[in-house]
Amino acid sequence: MDPIFLASAAATWVLNKLLDRLSDGAIKVLLSTEGLDREVQLLADALRRANLVLGAVPAGAAAGVRIGNEQLVVQIAQVQQMAADLARHLDELEYYGIREKIKRKNFKSSNPLVSKVKSFTEVGQSKPRINRSDIPHIRDTVENLHKICDDVHNALLLEKLDGINRATRKTSTDTREAVESFTETKVFSREEKDGILKLISSSASSGQELLVVPIVGDGGVGKTTLARLVYHDPDVKAKFNIRIWVYVSASFDEVKLTQSILEQIPECEHTNTQNLTVLQRGIKEHLTKRFLLVLDDMWEESEGRWDKLLAPLRCTEVKGNVILVTTRKLSVASITSKMEEHINLDGMKDDIFWCFFKRCIFGDENYQGQKKLQKIGKQIATKLKGNPLAAKSVSTLLRRNLHEVHWRKILDSDEWKLQNGTDGIIPALMLSYNHLSYHLQLLFSHCALFPKGYKFDKEQLIRVWIALGFLIDERRKLEDAGSDSFDDLVDRSFLQKDGQYFVVHDLIHDVAREVSLCECLTIDGSDHRKVFPSIRHLGIWTELVYKEISIERSETFEEKLEEIQNSGILRSLESLMLVGVYDENFSAKFVKTLQQSRYVRVLQLSAMPFNADVLLSSVKKFIHLRYLELRSTSDMRNPLPEAICKLYHLQVLDIIHWSGLDDLPKGMSNLVNLRYLLVPESGSLHSKISRVGELKFLQELNEFRVQRDSGFAISQLEYLNEIRGSLIILDLENATKKEEANRARIKDKKHLRTLSLSWGSASGNPSVQREVIEGLKPHDYLAHLHVINYAGATPSWLGENFSLGNLESLHLQDCSALKVLPPFEELPFLKKLHLTGLSSLKEFNVDFNRGGVSTGSQSCEEDELELSEVEIAKCSALTRIRLHSCKALTKLSVTDCGALSCLEGLPPPDQLKHCVVKGCPQLPANNISS
Repeated sequence: MDPIFLASAAATWVLNKLLDRLSDGAIKVLLSTEGLDREVQLLADALRRANLVLGAVPAGAAAGVRIGNEQLVVQIAQVQQMAADLARHLDELEYYGIREKIKRKNFKSSNPLVSKVKSFTEVGQSKPRINRSDIPHIRDTVENLHKICDDVHNALLLEKLDGINRATRKTSTDTREAVESFTETKVFSREEKDGILKLISSSASSGQELLVVPIVGDGGVGKTTLARLVYHDPDVKAKFNIRIWVYVSASFDEVKLTQSILEQIPECEHTNTQNLTVLQRGIKEHLTKRFLLVLDDMWEESEGRWDKLLAPLRCTEVKGNVILVTTRKLSVASITSKMEEHINLDGMKDDIFWCFFKRCIFGDENYQGQKKLQKIGKQIATKLKGNPLAAKSVSTLLRRNLHEVHWRKILDSDEWKLQNGTDGIIPALMLSYNHLSYHLQLLFSHCALFPKGYKFDKEQLIRVWIALGFLIDERRKLEDAGSDSFDDLVDRSFLQKDGQYFVVHDLIHDVAREVSLCECLTIDGSDHRKVFPSIRHLGIWTELVYKEISIERSETFEEKLEEIQNSGILRSLESLMLVGVYDENFSAKFVKTLQQSRYVRVLQLSAMPFNADVLLSSVKKFIHLRYLELRSTSDMRNPLPEAICKLYHLQVLDIIHWSGLDDLPKGMSNLVNLRYLLVPESGSLHSKISRVGELKFLQELNEFRVQRDSGFAISQLEYLNEIRGSLIILDLENATKKEEANRARIKDKKHLRTLSLSWGSASGNPSVQREVIEGLKPHDYLAHLHVINYAGATPSWLGENFSLGNLESLHLQDCSALKVLPPFEELPFLKKLHLTGLSSLKEFNVDFNRGGVSTGSQSCEEDELELSEVEIAKCSALTRIRLHSCKALTKLSVTDCGALSCLEGLPPPDQLKHCVVKGCPQLPANNISS
């Protein structure tokens, strides 16, 4: 890709981020307080001008104009660096602003009788929020920005980019043109061919409507070859009178594509017009026999444009027609076909691929000579993952020199991946990357920081993107924007599903490393990579170097770290990751790495027993930090330092794998920007955060224990409306008034799916508990509700004013006074119901049509209830269970219900897979009925 285009896109991205920050109300107030109004206005003007100048570059590229003066890359990079430096200054200014607010707040909390004026005066005497020497620096930067923009603009004028709006020429990065005929002397069949033949044969025989079969796979994996195999199959030729092959590529033009289709229809003469209506009329007139159409290399994702192209093809009188589409994008497959499963093409099978590889090298798939070379060749073939284009690419290098030394050199290096030309694997895969927006390119290229085969957790990666400022969206939550971007990368096959995780295919990972060469550096004990001065992200992975069972010194690995320390990149790093075990020699050198770093936003550290304290003490200076992940396997108590609570920008604190932790620092509520506190196991550490209500951006709070102390009062939940997932509220006996419960504003926590309300014991004051639970009404779309040890009567929102019609599970345990259950006719989505220890409950009825009259307040058919699992235990007063409307029931357990005398409405035995009824002495066998 054009280096000037890339540099301009990157610089524009940083400029826009900085402009967004300057427009933030809180930042404006801080800058105004420091008397920087004029500087800010000048800076904003300079940034907008820089954006206008640099914006000419992608506009020119879109019009087909390539800039020849590559020296501009240096100047554009300077613009980006200046913007990044200014963003860091703003970051520090904001940090000190937060620090002052926290100092004032803590002072007032510790001195409640001191007047507001006095507290403000005393705290105001602390260190200034910004160093006054920074102001001249900001002014100099503004002047330099203007000067560089003048230089860039003049250079662009020389390139005649002012006339780009009049340019009509378009260029494409794709120089290939796939044709229907085979270019190889021999074609190796693919097992997927039989499945496709079966599909299209069935379609042709049944005379069904137009069938679209997408073949999806990475570049070079053999999609076009597979389509050709199908296209030239004798049975296909016999079934389809007309066969048409159209190469689509990225330039999706309905008129040109329709012309191409018409040109291949016998006796058709309607190809000399640009009028789409006339062209489509020609298709309807001349496409009178069954046809197979191959649309090779499809990129277009607009369903509207796709439907426009297919409109006349769907209207032919002859049925049983088939369209075969090859594409690299899952998103294309989903819009082109309604098939539940597309043809997902991976690499060739090992045995077939080895034969194919031998033919590429020796011209003979049965070659048996030079055993040593064959042994090395098999090892190389394993690395190629069955990719035919990769085999062709590396074979050109191997057949030049049929000697063992040369082949081992190829085996031990990745030289073959970097070959240019249309037959090179990386250039071919780069086409997919070039079709991404810069935003998605940025997100994907960062994946190069992780080693090959790394299993990405979607939510974790999105949190890293947010911490690095890669996601900007003023209209919605950053997590939602990140999720959409992640899904876009999956749809375009840059990330692939692997169980509950995602992986980047090895060859796609090579693309990521290639495009991020100057930004991301990974040290993992494999090949050595050059350390560019522009590196911003550093990942150190020790798994290949140090073995956990026996950790031995690696001077080579230490030397790599020393090279980085001497390169000068550490002061500008934004990501720093150390993952895995290591020895004390390496640890000493890494501590120096931490000491030299300053602007890190994402920090992941694996601590060893001998250096945990040193690493933790180094963390406190990273005032720009947004994401901190700490790992330790120590068997001893391992508390976190209080200094962590001074990382006021911190958004994510991940201590899931920090062993020996039984408490949190006292000042956790000072982390006012915290979005995620990821803790081990059940999340009980969440309940130890005093004044958690001050963490208004917190999105996970698994457990909250109500205490008499004001720092743990239930009102602390008032402003935590971003929390999602599940929330367990324990020790509710410490909440004694409805007003207290109301202040928790549970109903406003719209993102909660699971809510658990628990009292310490079932022996509390029933009337007080009834008042409290009334104030804890959740929002209407809650999916799972647990109520434990509640001593009061049924709350109105579970009874007469029921509003939780979205519940999927309901768990009521040891609620001794509960006599009335929710109206099950208003719970169409309820799947699981657990009732334990409801000692006042006398009847349990799920029967909507007793006596032939519907009991539902709204229309609800019996078979609409999804209830599949019912568990009832220790309900001592329960005499009757009616399950006539539980048509989906597959699991029933009724235990220790001493008064139960009637159990009706059981589904047939073949449906009820699990049924346990025991500890019910009053229930005769003949009182259990269907």
